[in-house]
Order: sequence, then C-alpha cells, then structure tokens
Amino acid sequence: MSRRHQQRIHHPGVAITPNWRLRFSILFVAITLFGTGVASPYALISLAIDGLSAGIILIPPMLAGLWVMRLARLEHMPLRWHLLLGASFGLGGLSLAILLSGACSLLNKPVWTIIYILLTTAGVVRARQLWLVSGPVKNQPPSPDISARFIGALLLLTCPFAIMSLLAAANAPGLIWQEEGFGYDVLEYHLQLPKEYLAEGVISYRPHNVYANFPANVEMLYLSAMMLLGEDVDVGVTANFIHAALLWLSVFAAWVIGKDWSSRAGAVAAVALGTCGWIPYLSGLAYNEGGLLLFGMVATGLTLRAIRPHSPHDQHPTEPWRLWLLAGACAGFACGCKYTAGPMIALPLCLAALVTPFTTMVRRLSFACVFSLATILTLSPWLIKNTLATGNPVFPLMNNTFHAQPDGWSDTADEKWNAGHQPQQHEQTVSAKLSALWHRVIADEKHRFGPAIMILAVAGLALRRWQREDAFLLFLLAAQLTVWLFATHLYARFAVVLLIPLTLLTGSILKETKSISVRAAVFTMLTLGCVFSGYFSGKLIANEGPNGAPPSIFYDGQLPGFEYLKTINHDLPTPAKILMVGDAKAYYIRREVDYCVVFNQSDFAKIILTNTDEAIVNWLRENSYTHVLVNWSEILRLRKSYGFAEEITHSLFERLLPHGLHVLKDFDHPANAERYITLYEIEPVKSM
Repeated sequence: MSRRHQQRIHHPGVAITPNWRLRFSILFVAITLFGTGVASPYALISLAIDGLSAGIILIPPMLAGLWVMRLARLEHMPLRWHLLLGASFGLGGLSLAILLSGACSLLNKPVWTIIYILLTTAGVVRARQLWLVSGPVKNQPPSPDISARFIGALLLLTCPFAIMSLLAAANAPGLIWQEEGFGYDVLEYHLQLPKEYLAEGVISYRPHNVYANFPANVEMLYLSAMMLLGEDVDVGVTANFIHAALLWLSVFAAWVIGKDWSSRAGAVAAVALGTCGWIPYLSGLAYNEGGLLLFGMVATGLTLRAIRPHSPHDQHPTEPWRLWLLAGACAGFACGCKYTAGPMIALPLCLAALVTPFTTMVRRLSFACVFSLATILTLSPWLIKNTLATGNPVFPLMNNTFHAQPDGWSDTADEKWNAGHQPQQHEQTVSAKLSALWHRVIADEKHRFGPAIMILAVAGLALRRWQREDAFLLFLLAAQLTVWLFATHLYARFAVVLLIPLTLLTGSILKETKSISVRAAVFTMLTLGCVFSGYFSGKLIANEGPNGAPPSIFYDGQLPGFEYLKTINHDLPTPAKILMVGDAKAYYIRREVDYCVVFNQSDFAKIILTNTDEAIVNWLRENSYTHVLVNWSEILRLRKSYGFAEEITHSLFERLLPHGLHVLKDFDHPANAERYITLYEIEPVKSM
C-alpha cells in the first residue's frame, strides 16, 4: 500500500488501550465458553463443530468485503468501520451472488469451492494491508480515560446472553420456542427451500410454496452452507449458528456506531442490544431477522454519519454522497432479508436525506436519489426474479395491483393470503392495536425487549437538549411503530426492528455528558436490565427444551411425536415418493416428497373435487406416489386459522381404502394419545 494510503487511516478517540481490549476479549471468550460448557457440554461440542462450520461459511466473504472501503474511497474511516462494512457487504454480496448462480444452475460444490478460495485470498490480501497500516502502535501511552477499564467490564455483561445464544443455537431446528410453532416456518421454507434448490441445482419458481417468492438474503447463506458442506438436513444447527452470528454482528455494529460519539456511548449501545432477550431467542431460529438487524443497523449508522455536520478541522472530509450510496446499498440488503424493511428502514432513511442540513435542496434531492438507486440496485435481483416468475416483483404482496396468477395461485389464494396476514378481527381498532403494542412489545410477558433499553432511550431524550441525530432516531422509531401498528399482523417478532433506534438512542445518552452521576445511573440501569432480561431469557430456555440436540433426533424419529419420520426415512422401501397432506414441514423427510402450504393450490385438493374415488387413487399412482402422509392435527389447526380444504376428511380416506389405499401405520400424539398422523400406502396396479 502506498504511503499516501497509509496516512489516511486513523483511529480517533481510543478509550481502551490495545492490551486492555485484548485482555477483555480473552476474558469474554473464556467466560462464554466456560459458561456454555457448564450449562451444556453438548452445546460446547456443537459450537466446535457447527459453529466452526458457520465460521467457514461467513469469514471468507467478510474478509473479501474489506475491499468495499477501498473502492468507495473511504479508507480514512476508522478500522472498526472497515470491519463492519466488510462484513455487511461481504455477506450481502455473497447472498446475491448465490442467487445469480442458482438462477444459472451453478449450485455445485466445485464451483463454489473455487469461489471461496478466491474470496479468502482477496480477503487475506486486504486484511494484511489494513494490519500493516493500522496494527498495534508500539509504546502507546496508557489511556487517560480512568473509566476505560470499567467500560471494558461493562461489555462483559453480555456474556450470559452470549452463553444463552449458543445454548439456543445448538438445538436442532424445530426443537424449541412454542410461540413460533417450534420453528414451523424454518421447516416449511427458511431451510426447506434451500434444501430443494440444492437438490435440483437451480433456484426457480416453486408453485407449491408461496414463500419461495420472498427475498431470501439470509437463506442464501444457509444454502451456501448446504452446498459447501455437502449436507442438507444436518446443516440445520449450522444455520442456527449463522443466524446467531448475524445477530452478534448487529451488536458489534451498535458499538461501532456509538463509538463515533464516544467510547462510553459505544459500550452502552452494545450492551443495550447485547443484553436484549431477542438475541438469544432468535439465535435458536434459522430465520432472517439477524440479517434485517445487521443491514438495518449499518444503514442507520451510515445515515447518522451522513447527516452529521463536518468539522472545518477534519483532515479527511467525506463526500456525503459516498455515505448515502453505502447506506442505500445496506438498506437494500435489509429489504432483501424481509420486505418490512422497505417501509421500516429504507423509506425513513431516504426521507432523512431530504432534510440533510447545511446544503442546498438540489444536493438533498441528489442524496435521496443516490440512496434510492443504491437500495433498488441491491434489492433488484429479488424483484427481477419475482417479475420473471410471476409478473409481480413483490409477489404475493400488492397482488391487488399486479393481478399475478402464476401456476399454483388464484384469486381465492389472494383472498386467503390477505385475510391471513392482517390483524384478527378483534385487533383492528386503534385501541386494540395499542393494546397489542403494550402486551407484545412494551410489556411482553417474555420481556424480550426488556425495560432498560426503553427506559434509557426515553430518558436520554428527556434529559438533554436534542441534536440532529436524536430527532432522526426518534423519527425512525415513530415510523417503525406506525408501520408495525397499521401495516403488519402485530406479531411481536415483527417489532424486532425497533431495536435499531432504541439501541442507538440508549447509546447516545452518554455521547457528551460529563456528569459522573448520569454515567453511574446509566451503568446501574444497564446492570439491572441485564439481570432482569437474563432471568427471563434463562427461564425461557430452561422451560422450553434441552440445551442442544442434533437434527438426527428428528429424522431418525428419536423425539416423541416424530416416530413417523423414522418409518418414512428408514423403513419404507426404495424408491418411495410421499405426498404430504395438511403438513408442509418437509425439511426432515429424506425421501422424494411433495407438499403444499395452505395458500398455494393443491393438485390433490383439486382432484378430489371432480373425480371418483377410484380415479383419485389412480391419479396418485400416475404421479408415482407410493405413500400419503396425512397430519390430522395440522389440518384442524389450519382450518381454524388460515383455512383448509373442507373436502379432506377422515371419511374421504375411508372411501379410498377399497380402491388401493391402505393404512400402513397410525401415529398417536404424545400429549393426548389421539391419532394425529396416518401414513397410507398406495397399492400398485395388479398385473393381469
């Protein structure tokens, strides 16, 4: 690297000497590993195997992403920003690259092994350059900040939550969290769809699973793990660790952003997020909220830098449009994780560009355009995919406007989708929505937000004179609350995005204060909040399941209630093809299987409406089905909520028995001993 480049990276406001940072990092790791091992030796083993596998998937693209600051000519920014943006753009770029390769039928291990080798090489080269420029400074004097060591100790408050994250992540998908239907969505599409893409070697339209049309940046990381590790079902725990890593990268992002204000502000922001109950909770679910939080936090942090007035003494003034460009790209990555990021992150940040101070309206409009174009650029691969497959770029959303009816969809499906994704009838008044906000967010019985982050965020606004960043974060919080209340079906998990402004408002409480009493009050509140949230998170983990189990506990039928999977995966003759009726949790079935989520049209449901009983069985034979699995309890559940075909009943299958269908095995529910699954076998046509 040239001397000119070497002189451009600086690290202002160092509050903890490198020795103390290293010591606290080692102490953090030691406490976390020791606590995990004591709580669950299996979880520690899982970390060594599945956690290492997650690192193999994530680290190469994160290293390669370090080049983004060089390309954006922002090399003078502090090293922490290089690391954060490297991780964000490396992972976001990898997700889009996997989508492109999947569309081109290049989902194979040899190709991506070569790509990973190239990513690693490029990343190591860039990391070495940064190390030579910004490595440890010899003979650096001790920090004059007498609270530096206390700040380091404050960061150790996150250790219990890191331990709980590892305990949750070590559980096979589907084992914990009753509120989430024991990870029903994970088994239905977050992991099931990558499994299907890998099996077919292509990312294409899925007429049987509407969720395949959602943007899936995080799911592409799960797919990369399946592809490179050569496994599908056994990668489930690795996927949990990938998601947990994204969540903790969000905590790192909070520290990076807060440290722009002061060392104390960075530590407080990191602790506020790192001791939030949502972090360990979501670590046990291979969802997409981790990517939403990471990319949304980075986009917000870049926006804060862009609207901050620059000092005339700044040696390296940054052109704001570069920051808006990167912020928009990260906002697009967030939208590529979850559509709700559009109105909850991208739109508010774009509006912030229009009120950028100390500049002309023309420049403000140009900033908004740069941000918007960057957002569209990184989101567009998913929009293009949907447009080509369905005719609606955001299918199945806004289908009243686009009127898309691809294979497997209909006007009835549209109506069912819209009805199933809005608040229940008794929750559609303003008072009912506010009540939901209180009971599911502010006073959530599981206390996954916790009181500390909300109390400190409000106190910070009430006790000091507002600055531009405060007004922006308050506006972002208000926008997100409005969208959650009036444009979602009021699920608690959809409010996780509120953690972005709450975390940064909490950190900003100490960005300028010199009052020792205020600092002490903040540190005390964080400690009490850590104890409070830690108690409820620990209780939740202790009550809901074991501290670690491999996926084989499901697909080998070792778990009570899942014995049918052993029969399907091990006892049926080869080949076998199963039709699942009423159940879309196909992830653990290691046979050829067809299923249909409740919103998509089912060929089986259409056939039984217009054919005789004998013709129905013949249709099953003609489609090469050897077995039919019917989940009676799931049919009843769906019939009460989203709706399910009324024609699919016990009597229907009783009528089919004389025509070549027979009961292979009934499975009773472990809780009430009632039949809840029946596995039927289809007799082949007898030769004459």
